[in-house]
Amino acid sequence: MTILELKIDDIGAQGDGIAHHGNATIFVGGTLTGERVRINLDDSKNVVKRAELLDVLIASSWRVTPPCPHFGKCGGCRFQHMNDEAYSNFKLEQLQITFAKAGLDVPCFLPAVTTATATRRRARITAHHTAKGILIGFNEWRSHAIIDVQECPILKSSLVDLIRKLRVVLPLWLNVGQRCDIQMTILPSGIDLVLIGGPALGLSQRQALAEIAQRLNIAHLSWKKLDRSPAEPIVHQSPLSITFGNTSVNFPPGGFLQASETGEAALIEFTKNAYNPGDKVLDLYCGLGTFGLSMPNPEKVHFVDLDGPAIGALGHEIKRNGRYEVSLRNLNGDPCTAVECNDYTFVIFDPPRGGAQAQAKQLAQSDVPRIVAISCDPESFARDAKILIEGGYCLESILPVDQFLWSPHLECAAKFTKKVVV
Repeated sequence: MTILELKIDDIGAQGDGIAHHGNATIFVGGTLTGERVRINLDDSKNVVKRAELLDVLIASSWRVTPPCPHFGKCGGCRFQHMNDEAYSNFKLEQLQITFAKAGLDVPCFLPAVTTATATRRRARITAHHTAKGILIGFNEWRSHAIIDVQECPILKSSLVDLIRKLRVVLPLWLNVGQRCDIQMTILPSGIDLVLIGGPALGLSQRQALAEIAQRLNIAHLSWKKLDRSPAEPIVHQSPLSITFGNTSVNFPPGGFLQASETGEAALIEFTKNAYNPGDKVLDLYCGLGTFGLSMPNPEKVHFVDLDGPAIGALGHEIKRNGRYEVSLRNLNGDPCTAVECNDYTFVIFDPPRGGAQAQAKQLAQSDVPRIVAISCDPESFARDAKILIEGGYCLESILPVDQFLWSPHLECAAKFTKKVVV
């Protein structure tokens, strides 16, 4: 190992400072542009290296004291050492860089929506029962080691409290040496908890989980053998539901929600502003119907998704409403065709991180007047947006939504309109 003093020249997309020494590019976490730092550098011959920050010798004016004692090790947050203005500007610049690389000319962004601290209502954490007890929290940056979270400024206080309580009761079920992931969601009507992995469930394990649910007042507790396995309900102490518009939908185990109520409300409001009352709406990658159910007075809404539990829950609630229709469909392998899309006047799509490339290609060939695209990944969004633009759509407005505070992630919602050929 070599001790060096270097100047940080820039910040990478994932939040690490970038320095140069000889022919090597060096990434140093927890640093800011312009800072003079002392680092511990490995002696490998690699031209791209990672270094440990030892001291900040000359600090940037952007630097602030991180609010969380886990910052620097926990992989959840990358920018707590950066002041609010610099942080917001950096995220928007990264979004602009992504669009520019895709060859997109974009309009000015609408004012970004940034969620407040202590508002995130869902999280996935990891638990490991060690010989010294239960570790429970997020992984370290670029590691499978677990940060034993004692506090977290981004999560709702009820989730932080739940983590503390889980640390006490999980040994009833999770044996020494075993790990599991935990998906937890706070809903207005209670807590949904899904355990992923851990011991296979026999009678004694089920009894242990039932005791955990009772002690912690968990409304729904479910178990999955693997990440993609179906969720097996273990305890159902009280019903859980979520309301969009005037419709309340039962919440399936591990169901998807936007990370915060603030982010959800901002995305819904943006979508409403692009919608005309009386529209025929096609809601693609609809999940539990967040957007389609929130549109007032539609002529019809067709909800489409591959998530069976979500589509089942949504279909159960709207089956008596003649304006609503649901379909279970893999939109990546079997997208709605341009001809099918032409039956609608307004399309919404909110795909997973990989985007909606196949569906965007069909929409680009359609005559749908207005489209709202919502994305949690700027790179896949830029790719899909370019497909729509090349198909004759105009990108009118973009709303950045920062629901994943202090992380590299940034969501956006965009309105597209079909150009009228005279």
